[in-house]
Amino acid sequence: MSGPGTVNTAGPHSFVGVQAGEVWNSDIYVVGPDDPPEREYELGVKYLECGVPDKARDHIERALNRGYDSSRVRFHLVLALLSKRSYRDLDRRNLETLKALSGRLIPDTEGAGEEAWHEALRVVLMLVACVDGSDADPDTVVDRLQALPNPQRDLALRHLGLVLTGSMKQAIWKKYQETAQRDRKSNDRTERAWIYFQPEPAPARARRPRPPSTSGWDVFGATLLAGGVLFLFFSLLRSALGHGSMAALLACLVTLVLLPAAGWHIALWDHKRRRVIAALKDQSPRTSQRTLPDNGFTERVESTFEHYFGKYTPVSEKRADWLEATKGIRRAQSREVARIYRETGVRPGQVNWLIRFLVRDVQQRRNAGLPLRPEEIHRVAKATRIRCQALCALSALGIGFVVVAAFQHAPVVTVGCVSALVFLSRFAIPLWLGNYSERRRFREETREHMDILAVRKAEYERWKDFLDRNRPTETEMEKWLEADKTLILHEAMSYHRLAWHEVITHAFLPTPDRPCKNAKMKGGPLRYSKYVIRIFLITNEGVREASAELDFERASWLLSERDNYRFDALSSVQVEMSSRYNYTLNITLTNGPTKSTIVSETPTLVGTDITRPKEEDQNETTKINLEAAGFPHTLRVLEGIAAEGKPWFDRQ
Repeated sequence: MSGPGTVNTAGPHSFVGVQAGEVWNSDIYVVGPDDPPEREYELGVKYLECGVPDKARDHIERALNRGYDSSRVRFHLVLALLSKRSYRDLDRRNLETLKALSGRLIPDTEGAGEEAWHEALRVVLMLVACVDGSDADPDTVVDRLQALPNPQRDLALRHLGLVLTGSMKQAIWKKYQETAQRDRKSNDRTERAWIYFQPEPAPARARRPRPPSTSGWDVFGATLLAGGVLFLFFSLLRSALGHGSMAALLACLVTLVLLPAAGWHIALWDHKRRRVIAALKDQSPRTSQRTLPDNGFTERVESTFEHYFGKYTPVSEKRADWLEATKGIRRAQSREVARIYRETGVRPGQVNWLIRFLVRDVQQRRNAGLPLRPEEIHRVAKATRIRCQALCALSALGIGFVVVAAFQHAPVVTVGCVSALVFLSRFAIPLWLGNYSERRRFREETREHMDILAVRKAEYERWKDFLDRNRPTETEMEKWLEADKTLILHEAMSYHRLAWHEVITHAFLPTPDRPCKNAKMKGGPLRYSKYVIRIFLITNEGVREASAELDFERASWLLSERDNYRFDALSSVQVEMSSRYNYTLNITLTNGPTKSTIVSETPTLVGTDITRPKEEDQNETTKINLEAAGFPHTLRVLEGIAAEGKPWFDRQ
């Protein structure tokens, strides 16, 4: 076993071990100093159900020492001592605990419900007596084990898998298989397992409207220019009315009525044009040459948008055409999501629900024939354009009559007013249009923000409620994994044509099959969406090894690698520790390459910067993960073979 500082490399035949993706903040593994011993016991049972027997033993022993004693408590304590261990793995302290529990086998008087637990405890201790060479009759004990009621029988079978060997294991192996087949897809596993790896969704957000860009000076300048333009315009009207003709009077009336209406239509048209320009700018490629960090938040959001746009392609569209047509929409939406969630502690996976929702909305709008492009969304209606053109034409005609009438009455004043009007309008009209468009844009975007946020909040609540209702429990996840391992073990034994009386012992080594999803409850073991399950079957002739690639979400696997070697062919078993929580198992054969398996490494959250957890917390997490994987037992078996070969088993 090498010391700290060993370089951790993963080459051929390597399996990457631990990398945390989602960590759920849960109190199921938490007990306070003031909690009653019942809570200690319940927490110990929870750890046992989730495949962490050492932690379970600590909590159940504390509850027992604090006076919480019954056959049920002692039964679970024995299971915690034996779970994921063979009898050879028990140390002196464990054996003394079993001996003490055997000496306290007295009938319970607490109630009728304790008889089954009392009988289960007796049967389990009798099984241990069979293994350690006592006088118990294995056939009788196996019969009593199978006669136990549930849940006691299933609990005993599940946690004594490594203790039962030889003829005892052969006698109940069919029951193991039946239980595994029953549990493998129970509780809608194939419909729910993927939910365990879904991140906690980030709360709904929407981009707030940009405040109006107009300043107080813009308003003051527009007001001042408006006063000058109105003064000059009314001066023209007064000069035209001074002509005294009915035509001049009608021209003034037409101008006063139609010119404001034409101005409003022009402002609306211009506002729509500005909205289109702003939307196209959002959808345009980046002009900045700044390089995004590899696997950064924005980059991952963009790639997720592209993935879902490709997934939710309308039936009537080709995927390539759809991606090309929605390229601008993808840019705008990905920038919005990145802008409102980046640098807020939110990880990319937590906004996937929003990305899916936005993409589905675009797809549904296309299917419904609704506009998608900015030119279509902010398009001025045809009737509005016709009215605007007509009003502008009539207003221009009226102004022309007014200028002609005013020129006939006061030519010098008219020329001066017209010249001044043209000059001031050159500055006043753009300023008026800009101020009007900004105020209207802000009002419109404020309403849109409220509507969008309400819809997104509803989708967030729907998705979060779906996850909370359907997320598998830790017990279900462990039960499914144990069922897979049992059936994979059966397939490996069938391939090698082995019966249980030929197997001295066996060991599992489950490691993640990268790339894969992963998640864990706070205080619990890591779970993976894909595993490589390695099985070591130790027989009198040597070692039979098999590997299976397990797709946990789909409950399917494939035996991918098989190997056989004699005891003396196992040259060395080495564990590299590059730190207190980075473990690499190296198995070297005399006639083959070294197989490296990274069974534990420092957890990191992909795609986000986090502070390294406290070392004592990290060490505890590593211990839990190694124990849940069954690594201590596997390592002990392999080290025994590498050191002494079969004599080690004979002596044990």
